[in-house]
Amino acid sequence: MELKLRINTKNTFPKGGIFIKSASAEVWLHEMQNIGLSLDSIAVFPVPSIRANELLGCLLVFNQSNIKITEIGKNNFYQLAANKLFIPENTLITPELTEDEWSNLFSEEYHFLHPEIGLVELKEEVNWVDLLRLPIQKEIEITEPSKTVSIPQFITSMRVEIDQEKILETIENPPSEEEIIGKMPFDMQKVMKGNQKEMDKFMAFLDKNPKLALQYAIPLDTLGTSRGDNYGKFSFGSGGNVFQTGFAKIGDFFDRKSGSSNQSHGLTMIFRLIFLLFFLSSIRSCSSGKSSFSAQTFFVCVVVIIIIVLIIALLSKGTSSGSGSDSASGGSFMVDSQRFSTLQSKYEKLAEEFIEKGEYQKAAHIYLKLLKNYPKAAEVLEKGELYSEAAAIYLKYCKNKQKAAACYEKGHAYKEAIEIYKELNDNEKVGDLYVILKDKKEADKYFNRVIENYKTNFQYIKASLVYKNKIGDVTEAQEILLEGWKTNKDAGKCLNNYFVNIDSAEDLSIAINDVYKNTVIPENAPVFLHLLKHEFTKHEENQGMIKNIAYEIVADRIDKNPDVASELVHFNKNNKLVLKDVMKYKLGAKKKIR
Repeated sequence: MELKLRINTKNTFPKGGIFIKSASAEVWLHEMQNIGLSLDSIAVFPVPSIRANELLGCLLVFNQSNIKITEIGKNNFYQLAANKLFIPENTLITPELTEDEWSNLFSEEYHFLHPEIGLVELKEEVNWVDLLRLPIQKEIEITEPSKTVSIPQFITSMRVEIDQEKILETIENPPSEEEIIGKMPFDMQKVMKGNQKEMDKFMAFLDKNPKLALQYAIPLDTLGTSRGDNYGKFSFGSGGNVFQTGFAKIGDFFDRKSGSSNQSHGLTMIFRLIFLLFFLSSIRSCSSGKSSFSAQTFFVCVVVIIIIVLIIALLSKGTSSGSGSDSASGGSFMVDSQRFSTLQSKYEKLAEEFIEKGEYQKAAHIYLKLLKNYPKAAEVLEKGELYSEAAAIYLKYCKNKQKAAACYEKGHAYKEAIEIYKELNDNEKVGDLYVILKDKKEADKYFNRVIENYKTNFQYIKASLVYKNKIGDVTEAQEILLEGWKTNKDAGKCLNNYFVNIDSAEDLSIAINDVYKNTVIPENAPVFLHLLKHEFTKHEENQGMIKNIAYEIVADRIDKNPDVASELVHFNKNNKLVLKDVMKYKLGAKKKIR
């Protein structure tokens, strides 16, 4: 019988194999990998060519019911007819065979019918063990690398390490005295002593070169001046009154003799001299045996002259604060605050200009070093978000630890902020900062200190909020609230917060019944009944249970307090008959009392 293949529009038999046309076993494996087939799920049969000792390709036999294949690339599906013969897809064989003919013509082995080679019996599967050559295993010595630093995938917290001394140095930045003396266009020594001409030169220089003048500017508290006073004490040279200078020196002589700068010591010396002169005059008169008018007159005149000279000298000394200086000009005196105010306003105006330009550090330098307004210097730096610098000034100059800690916190200098908050005993703030640093163990330690303090002061609600919001322990928070309810310390608010922390209707029902059975007594029953009115509106499924408890509480108290019947109205708002019954009962009770 001659079997022929004929083209057909559809497959007559199920797909049972894939034909790979290639003589290379390497190509077969590559194509099987692309299709997604494993060697243990298929059978592979080599297909011979029409030439001796050559292969046309291979046939992959698989179970279509177990393996679903859609993409086979450039390869071809083959139909399996009567579980005996593989023919190309979209073909059929002629003549059509019966079951007996299939059994008689074909053996138990698979057969393969191809237009190029004809009919081939597939007897042997491919033995992959013979075809595949495993690579030679090499002994590899593995060197274990050193442990490396774990690189985090994301930043959880950030803090800034600061050096307070360096920060203050950059703000203060005082130039050395040698640099000042060598560069400035005026005599700084005379300015510091209050010389009027040199002070005017300095102010003119400040107007023309404000930024440069800051390097040489003098603080307002120099020579004993103080911000805000009506007068500044300056020492100015005056052209030189010879007599006044001389008298001042005489006064200085007596002042040194007395060992003090106080005028009372000088006056004491004058009276001693006068007494000595009169004593000498009396002795002389007695020795001559008669009164000598001319001698007494002479001594009196000398005494008067000495008194006048000493008084003038001591007054000159008293009005001088700078007669000991190197200049020969001498006198110093109190002046009004006009020059002081002018210099102050110039500094303040310059600082405001720096603030407008966003140069907060320069403005802070003026307030800190020149105006001596330490709080303002810190505020300017804080405004410019230079928090670490502001904190350093608050701490060193203002002695304001609270503000310093707040600035360190804003500037992410958490280590410094924590140290200050510890000194201030602000344990809750310390805990908050440890939370930011992801140190929960330390944070909880300080939060527990806060809780203990609250419990000591019977502040159970605050303690529960720390447990709930800071530590994250709702169970302990509820225990604290129950303790407040049981000990009658702000009982109503404690129990209300206890119920608020319960979300589900079922848990709330259990909690209400438990509190009612175990903790409600005649003393706290009115408070509990009042709280039930709020809980009654939260969950519809709990209304029946809450209403029953409310009726029990009212029933226990109604004999002593008939007005408690009004509480039932809140649990029966849609029942007008209850309202009428309550009103009747209260009227009847009042009549009985009368």
